[in-house]
Amino acid sequence: MGLYEDMQAFAKKENIIAGAGDAGSFTELKAKLEGRSVPFVDYSVEMRTEPLLTMPDAKSIVCIGLSYNTVYKPINDGRARGKISSGAVGTDYHILVREKLEKLRAELIPSHNAMIFTDTGPLSDRAVAERCALGGRGRNGSIINKDIGGMFFIGYMLTDADFTAGHKNKECSDMCGECDKCVKACPNSALDNGECDYKKCISYITQKKGALTYEEYSAIGSSVYGCDVCQRVCPYNGGYAEAESEYAYPDIERLLDMSEKEFGATYGRTAAGWRGKSILKRNALAVLGNMGDERGIELASRFLKGPSEQLRSAAEYAVSKIREK
Repeated sequence: MGLYEDMQAFAKKENIIAGAGDAGSFTELKAKLEGRSVPFVDYSVEMRTEPLLTMPDAKSIVCIGLSYNTVYKPINDGRARGKISSGAVGTDYHILVREKLEKLRAELIPSHNAMIFTDTGPLSDRAVAERCALGGRGRNGSIINKDIGGMFFIGYMLTDADFTAGHKNKECSDMCGECDKCVKACPNSALDNGECDYKKCISYITQKKGALTYEEYSAIGSSVYGCDVCQRVCPYNGGYAEAESEYAYPDIERLLDMSEKEFGATYGRTAAGWRGKSILKRNALAVLGNMGDERGIELASRFLKGPSEQLRSAAEYAVSKIREK
């Protein structure tokens, strides 16, 4: 067997999906990125579209996908609780995906050079996934795999090993057809014909720094971190697993009372923890306001005169929103 076949056998054993593509320029992506801002990305357009600028001797890109398609059962205990995206529950996916790629490298190409990236690399994860035939682009902008859907983490590896020799990827066909369930379901109308206006995306809003606008606080709804709405309505994501986790539905009062040490112990190794305690507390205050329960006024009022501008702003929103109701 060649490296491509070895990679597929590894993927089956590790319960992931995997693909490979060449390390040439992402020419079409370059035109799209010119003059366009992308959140949480500091690389230049050239670095994002030219793999050889990162690894001059690269011959191929190996890309893997690790599913997070899990539905967590709601907790009905009378406590005020928000929601955290399924992908941010449990061990940080950056750790999990890197472990898979490191293992793939160790088992298949131990004598070759390689560079591994998990969401923080210079190349566009989704563009890499498309080139490596992990799936096709959906109307929500995500990559959809015909077997496991669109709820999977992406990681990739640049290497001087040739994983594409003797293999040609099949072009992924239109995944969505006339379906536009995700576009209609988006709570803040962020989706349009395969593009996402990130400034309207609830997932982005829950991660951006600073005080939010009234409209943004309101749009958050019950989301303390992230949003799965466009993924949950996608027909390809119907084969989900079920599980229970208190982390999926954080207790708002407990979160607001957390010290730095408690926050680190609870969220330090999760994807939700990367933005820090203040941003999650800000979102929790907004959720409290959106719930509209008068009992939340006393809790939110504790932050009205605190040192953090974003927490004062969120507390003011929460108190005014509850009083409106």
